[in-house]
Amino acid sequence: MQKQPSAPALPFNPNLHGLRAIAAMAVLLYHWGAAFTPFNSIRRVMVLPLFGTSFDLGMLLDFGHLGVPLFFILSGYLLTAQLIARELKPQVAYRFWLRRAMRIYPAFWLQLVALVAIALLFGPAPEWGDFVDALGLIFLWVDLPEPMSAQLNGVWWTLPIELSFYVVLPFLVLLSARIGWKTTLACSLVISIAWRCLVMDHFESENYFVHLATLDSLPGSLFTFGIGFSIAHILARRPVLPSQLRPALLAVSALLFYGLLCWHRANTQAYWAGHWMLAFWTPMVAIIIGSVMLVLIEPPRGFGWLSSKPMVWLGDVSFGIYLWHYPLLLIVYRVSTSDWNSPLHSLAALVIVIVGTLLLAAFSYHCIEKPIMARRFSPVSAATQNESARQ
Repeated sequence: MQKQPSAPALPFNPNLHGLRAIAAMAVLLYHWGAAFTPFNSIRRVMVLPLFGTSFDLGMLLDFGHLGVPLFFILSGYLLTAQLIARELKPQVAYRFWLRRAMRIYPAFWLQLVALVAIALLFGPAPEWGDFVDALGLIFLWVDLPEPMSAQLNGVWWTLPIELSFYVVLPFLVLLSARIGWKTTLACSLVISIAWRCLVMDHFESENYFVHLATLDSLPGSLFTFGIGFSIAHILARRPVLPSQLRPALLAVSALLFYGLLCWHRANTQAYWAGHWMLAFWTPMVAIIIGSVMLVLIEPPRGFGWLSSKPMVWLGDVSFGIYLWHYPLLLIVYRVSTSDWNSPLHSLAALVIVIVGTLLLAAFSYHCIEKPIMARRFSPVSAATQNESARQ
């Protein structure tokens, strides 16, 4: 295969780190809002009257889980941009897979050891099914179809989805070289919707939330990654959107995003009962998130905060934030739930969780993730090393 045209080396982009920070903190705030419900009593002050109607900004807490598809789209963009910038030989694919494994597993293994130790010391001890089950947990074969191992941390279910995408991405790049990236994206949309419909038909449930990990496993999330994949191809041909187009696209995307959230909230019960929205809403929201990301890669005026040092630092430790916030939140919640029955206590719990999470995430990044990624498992140019080593 010959090298694809003109994808420049991918330099470090602080705006992308800012988006990583938003994704990680959105998931943290979502889990906090779900656990510490007294905060809901002050959400009415977050309703903004505008243009004769009202915008419930507090509703964004309810959809903080959309930080996960933002992570997926970021992965799709960054990793595709790296692969299409060079000739995709077998050794390049092998080193790509090795590098991606080293990005996920060491930090995960650190947490796995810590959680098992805490469980053994304070109980209840984890229930190991058998050696195969334990081995599946160690290698993140968790919480998708039922034969897989049970997870110890409620956020781990997204990690095998990421790993699955890493496996198929080089093949998607090869496929797009033959049939074009637009056709590849269209195929990913068909696969994602078909998978979600098949899962709905197979389980015939009245509450598909319990099957969320299966719905969102790689076939169901392939189009979400595909949005990032398509952004990489778009920007390989036109590195920056026209400046006059960016504010308009951002405004339209924001309104459509809010509309999709309102539509979901108005039909939540029907959605989880198997409404057709369950098959189509996730791909639709992925398109909107991708449109916002496309603008914010080189944002218009007023978004300098996205690339500020605090946001870049949060982006650096975003994987650790994602891994550690949920166990800490559960520990704080279970210490004494009666102490968290007011908005003030709920906010205090949030501060405790954020501080603890940032400390653990910083340790994970500086002592585990950064040193391992600095070993450079793939031959990249000096221009790409900065971005590669930090993602």
